[in-house]
Amino acid sequence: MRRDQLVWGVVLLLLGSLMLSNAMGIRLPNGNSLTSVFWPLLLILLGAWVLLGVFMKRDPETESASVDLQGATEAKVTIKHGAGQFQLHSGAEYNELAHGTFVGGMEHKASKNGNRLEVSIRPGTDFLSFPFLGINTRLNWDVSMNPYIPTSLDLNLGANESTIDLSDMKITELKVKTGANDLRMTMPLDGRLNADFEIGAASTVLVIPDGVAARIHATLGAAELSVDTNRFPRNGSFYESPNYETSPNAVNIKISAGAASIKIK
Repeated sequence: MRRDQLVWGVVLLLLGSLMLSNAMGIRLPNGNSLTSVFWPLLLILLGAWVLLGVFMKRDPETESASVDLQGATEAKVTIKHGAGQFQLHSGAEYNELAHGTFVGGMEHKASKNGNRLEVSIRPGTDFLSFPFLGINTRLNWDVSMNPYIPTSLDLNLGANESTIDLSDMKITELKVKTGANDLRMTMPLDGRLNADFEIGAASTVLVIPDGVAARIHATLGAAELSVDTNRFPRNGSFYESPNYETSPNAVNIKISAGAASIKIK
């Protein structure tokens, strides 16, 4: 049994017992109700748990998991990640939407809506899983996705180091939200794509493969933006490939950023 589950079980039993004794009129010798000792006992219990975490740290949980395609012909995937390392690339089998290894644990939900499979993936952490309480919450995920299925992808990346290669995947829509992270992303080679980025205090490199046109529009705070103007010359308030309107392979990038360093090449 996990230590956090054990602690909450003991806390609930203690609280229930004290409330029952109070309802039955049971009193301490000094006349106070038993519920008056709940908070001191809770603090003692949590203190013991913290000390236990210092001397008996557990290794991060590692899971291998896959998401069955269920015969779907398109997908929407939402991934939430926290502190640690995150890798995303192609490599799943024909009958899978995704598979991967997840150090730190993960949870996923999948539901089919017509021909569309909707999947959410998030860390498998518990309510009191915080580093200062002795729980190791650092995540190290390596996720392979199906390169053949048209997929709408929504990424919520925390304070992590992310390497994402979408070059040979069929991404139909892309949304990315980052915190204080280090992100390197390669855009898809085929198709026309809208990509929205909300970037925090991050270092971001976006790689647009040769042969892919782009339009880049950025709304920046205290951010530094570097664009390869040989490929994407400035056109008023945005940057744009000369053949953006006619190219079958193109990405429309919209960026909202704070104190970030962004390079597009």
